[in-house]
Amino acid sequence: MPDQCKICLTSEAEWNADDLAGHVRAVHGDNEAAVGAMYGDEFDHLFAEDDDDGEPEPRQPQPTSTAAGGNDSVGKKWFVVGVGGAGNNILDALLMRRDTLVAEDEGRARIWEGGFAGYGLLNTNTAELEQTYYAQEERGYDRAQLETNTIIGLGAHDNSGMGYRWQNGAAVAEVDFEGDANPFRDRWDMRQTDIRDAQALLLIHSVTKGTGCGATPVLANRIREQVFSDERVIDKAILNAVVIPSVGEQQSTVSGRGKTNGVVGLARTAQAADAIIPFNNDALREASKDITPGIDGLERYNPPQFVDLNKPLVAFLEAFTMSSTPQFVDQDATMSIRGNVFDVADSFRLVEDKYPASMPRDERPAVVLAPVLGRLRSATVSESKLEILARRALDQNRLAEFDPSTAWGGNFMIYGPEEKMTAVQEYVTNGRLQEIINGPDFLDAGNTAGVETVDVQMNQLVTPELDDLYMWGMLWNPEMPALQSMYEHAERLKNEGQTEQAESVREIWSDVEALFSCLGRENML
Repeated sequence: MPDQCKICLTSEAEWNADDLAGHVRAVHGDNEAAVGAMYGDEFDHLFAEDDDDGEPEPRQPQPTSTAAGGNDSVGKKWFVVGVGGAGNNILDALLMRRDTLVAEDEGRARIWEGGFAGYGLLNTNTAELEQTYYAQEERGYDRAQLETNTIIGLGAHDNSGMGYRWQNGAAVAEVDFEGDANPFRDRWDMRQTDIRDAQALLLIHSVTKGTGCGATPVLANRIREQVFSDERVIDKAILNAVVIPSVGEQQSTVSGRGKTNGVVGLARTAQAADAIIPFNNDALREASKDITPGIDGLERYNPPQFVDLNKPLVAFLEAFTMSSTPQFVDQDATMSIRGNVFDVADSFRLVEDKYPASMPRDERPAVVLAPVLGRLRSATVSESKLEILARRALDQNRLAEFDPSTAWGGNFMIYGPEEKMTAVQEYVTNGRLQEIINGPDFLDAGNTAGVETVDVQMNQLVTPELDDLYMWGMLWNPEMPALQSMYEHAERLKNEGQTEQAESVREIWSDVEALFSCLGRENML
């Protein structure tokens, strides 16, 4: 049987070389990481360099910092990994937003300078990866470099995606960690130190196809075991920003397999992560009429149907990133974001105390954080204007389909220019803004059956270079019609199906029930 190169998957007949060593030297000689990952020390001699005495000396690979601007990653907000096609597109949009702010010399570029501890893309599909801003502009990879640095399960499949089979996505991800292998250490262009230095890990993906649904929970678990494994009492937070199909999409374009994958993916993710931030395309489409951050080049690198949808999603994550204010404070700063500070863990730790005491800690699902982002264009601030802002955030610009009156509470941040925030402060201090949000038109906080309360955390930030006032928020564990629709489909399959797909759903149904039993206020104990 002819030889095949493990790196580029070409056969002996396709090489312009006499043997495998010659092919590796000619084609992959500038990619030591790829050769080392696929062949160990078999070809070390190809990368030897002569020292002053003429003796070969191994060439040491130079680590590549993934931190924005090459800065130290300690204390920065996120290490971001985009998994699968949707995750790749969204991380691209974040990087282009950062670069747009830098190119326009906006002080808000400091948000991402302080926000990115590092970032990277992972996928099982080379064609999708080749089209990304990350591959073409951020890294300038050729195909061999791209596959070595970003492919999940390199050598275990044909690099053309997982075909909606989440089991395949999980299986190829596990291949990367066989034995004592650790691709975060050995192959992927993401430094473990940067991941550990960040406040939190943010995994971005969809849950209806094979890679995002299958591989992402494996990655989260392996990061806990092999990257965060330093005997901390409490690990760093892992959050998942997840694109789920809306009710309308499910009825028109999402197959039964996609709906089942959505339930399975969310249930498995909920056992691996601390919090899940779900987004629906229909909700993003509506919000994109109002929330339109400038992102140069987005039309080139994002699929046309997602260009407008990803803008409010990026704006939401930018505001979340902005919330850790101390990282921006220095003597030479031309911009000063100041106000209340809340870090990643503050967004979900409050909710964990509301889970049933009878639920074992290792079975407790992630907190679902339903996102909103409202905008108020007004020269003045008054109580009635703040009520309009709340309505735009909680009604008009929900970034996912959910019912605010069923949430367990929420974390909110109001931000804008100093003159408007001075007026807002009065309404926050006297509690009037919290009363508006807690009112029957929004969270309906008085409508609870048990002794638990619906809690609202209100934060304020002064953000120069903005003219308008914004309300950013995430509501805890509300009922979500799109999730309920997928759940009902998966439940029918579990109860009545006689297929392998049905059996795979039955095998993880306890995780499904753990997640879905905590959505909606009637289940808040």
